[in-house]
Amino acid sequence: MVSRPLMNLFEKPVTVSVVICTFNREEPLVHVLELLKDQTFPPLEILVIDQSREHRPGTWNYLRENQNRIRLIPLSSPATTAARNRARKEVKGDLVLFLDDDVLFYPGLIQQHLENYKDPFLGAVTGKVLYDGSEENDLPWAARLTRSGKYLRNFTTNQRCPIPTLYGCNMSLRRDVLQEVGEFDLNYWGNFLWEEVDYALQIWKQGYQILYDPKAVVFHVMAPKGGSRNPPPRQYLESTIFNDWYFFFKYLPAGFWPFLLYRQKRVWFQYVLASRGNPLPLFKQIIRALKLAKPGSGVINKKLLKKP
Repeated sequence: MVSRPLMNLFEKPVTVSVVICTFNREEPLVHVLELLKDQTFPPLEILVIDQSREHRPGTWNYLRENQNRIRLIPLSSPATTAARNRARKEVKGDLVLFLDDDVLFYPGLIQQHLENYKDPFLGAVTGKVLYDGSEENDLPWAARLTRSGKYLRNFTTNQRCPIPTLYGCNMSLRRDVLQEVGEFDLNYWGNFLWEEVDYALQIWKQGYQILYDPKAVVFHVMAPKGGSRNPPPRQYLESTIFNDWYFFFKYLPAGFWPFLLYRQKRVWFQYVLASRGNPLPLFKQIIRALKLAKPGSGVINKKLLKKP
């Protein structure tokens, strides 16, 4: 728990580190790096945590030609949480802005994130995330966790509001908070479901707040190729089972576990079809999640939970 508020970032020169965790992306990555040139508040540094085995010649040339403003850090084993943890060790800015390698944004994105941090108890900010087919709305909430563990997302609302979670493609955190909370949980894998929620709950546990700001907006292209959250189909389904149960074992009472089993029925059906009727690997994922989660080790502030 926080014993005293962090120094207000605006009491000293403010610096921002932009972090892009990338995996097998070419033109989308270059486009993001080009957009950062036009920011009204220039970043102190741009870190590219590169999990790609190789790049096209054009991408390599671009990265070499821009090495004076881009710090390229290779990571041999693709993993979203490991990439964030490597960035956590490397960043120098007072504020750390995580962006995906396939987002679009306006020149004022960094400035808009910064303007929220006049409150010394604000630990993190998530902005609006638009995508093909999304619809903006005026609902008074951007994300909810129900008492039964259901995660409701509405990161297209126009209403500024506190939220219990983060959206990794457009989130900023104080560097001091990153250091205090510690590493992202490396047990999540595959599609990395719940990893941002888990980290957000740890931020709240330390006494900080998280805010949703609709003016800090990105458009998430969701490029079809690349991305460390897109493993092969069977691995995707297996990681869905593991990540769901790992989070539930860690944070939710046993009485709510049947709700998860019911919500996963489509995943089980798809997996049985893909594996020719063999669900055993999914049971193994649940057992593995139980062993790693240490049930009850996580604590969710009841104020963050909504009724089912």
